[in-house]
Amino acid sequence: MVLEQKIKPLDDILLEKKRKEQEILDSIKSEEDKLQSESEACTRINGILNHDFGHPFLKLEAKEIDGFQGKSIVFEVQRNGKKAHNLSEGECSLISFCYFLVKIQEDLEQGKQPIIWIDNPISSLDSNHIFFIYSMINSHLCKDKKFSQLFISTHNLEFLKYLKRLDTKYLNINGVEKKLKVSKYLLQRIDDNSTIVQMPKYMSEYATEFNCLFKHIYECAIAESVTDQNHTYFYNFGNNARKFIEIYSYYKLPNNMNDDDRIQSFWGNDLQRFFVSRVTNEFSHCSGVLERGMSVIDEPEMKRTAKAIISKIQEDINQYDALLESIGRNKESDSLYPLNAE
Repeated sequence: MVLEQKIKPLDDILLEKKRKEQEILDSIKSEEDKLQSESEACTRINGILNHDFGHPFLKLEAKEIDGFQGKSIVFEVQRNGKKAHNLSEGECSLISFCYFLVKIQEDLEQGKQPIIWIDNPISSLDSNHIFFIYSMINSHLCKDKKFSQLFISTHNLEFLKYLKRLDTKYLNINGVEKKLKVSKYLLQRIDDNSTIVQMPKYMSEYATEFNCLFKHIYECAIAESVTDQNHTYFYNFGNNARKFIEIYSYYKLPNNMNDDDRIQSFWGNDLQRFFVSRVTNEFSHCSGVLERGMSVIDEPEMKRTAKAIISKIQEDINQYDALLESIGRNKESDSLYPLNAE
């Protein structure tokens, strides 16, 4: 009895020691798992940097350090095998995005269906890296579509152009594919206030404003009559035609001429050019012809001018085909398509 009374406190001490031992072992295992997890993340990040972005001289290495609150895992950025100093903003953005991409992939692989927000991932990057960032988002996030929602914000028009190509037709929810709803918005600032508005069609639907301007001219050219649905095309025709002609003429003759000389050189001294010059100048400006702003617009003259512009574009039939495709039209249903074109 006396022996049992003496042994019991020792058993309690032993149990407490074993409990603490297990806590220490669990803590070691947890840190080892973290290190292994972060090491795996580093391997993936380095794979993206080396193979996808072509940066074999940059790499990440996970290291365990002692801190005030115990051991912790930190990353060391290395350049050519040595600790890197004075990273550029572009390099920082690139490494940060790779780390973000790898950590998100872990959640996707575990079926967590996260809500993903990517805020301007191309800051301080050049054009090649901008395309690679888009490629990574498309292949690593959008290919399997295991997220519940994906938000991407940017102020870079080149990146926006690439984002329109993202594979976002269907969303995978619990193994069932559902049609994905895509919305595009613009943050508009007026004085000290900012509002979120629907993105204009020329930004959301077309690769460039050039495509949008072509659509407006084309709709005027094929219109049988002016209706409430197509009246805007005619009302804005002067400005749209003037901008389109300036862009198109500069594309054809990219030298140091002024705009008037370039347009005359491209269009020649034919009747079509005079029609175009009159409409694009008089209907896009009211200065000097104040009565123009107080009279009903001349739709037939605008339609003739629109057809003249279309006819000039058709001299390069391959480009005309591409412009038709860019606005969702095809030559089989195009009433203006030249009969002698192949």
